[in-house]
Amino acid sequence: MANTVLGVRLDVDGTATMIDLEKTESGVDAALRAALDCRVFDVVRLGRGLDMWLDDEGLCVGEPVVNEVATRIAQFHGFTWQPYVGPVVFASVDDEGETRSLVGEQIAALLATAHVGGLAVLDASLDAVDETAGVDA
Repeated sequence: MANTVLGVRLDVDGTATMIDLEKTESGVDAALRAALDCRVFDVVRLGRGLDMWLDDEGLCVGEPVVNEVATRIAQFHGFTWQPYVGPVVFASVDDEGETRSLVGEQIAALLATAHVGGLAVLDASLDAVDETAGVDA
């Protein structure tokens, strides 16, 4: 088992950074709590191999700040009914629901999307990555 999972953290100001999430016997739970600075987190399964993790209490504590880029990414994937607040972490996921590291093309798509403030969203799901790499799904 790898000791870390490579993800991308997207802050509310649009800054995207690659992060290592420490993986323990219980998974990446503690690392996600630390990366999101939260007690309880939730996941939005955006597409094949692309999860967006967020503070589950983000709307209820303090003064929530909409994460415009994360909201645009979620909308691109069909999640149009709510804005997303606070920082988010993107990671990959396998067919069994196990959190995995993002691959290079996914990271590049997320960083490029953040660089333009989400005004253009590049699909970071494995379906898009496989298609651009010419790999059969």
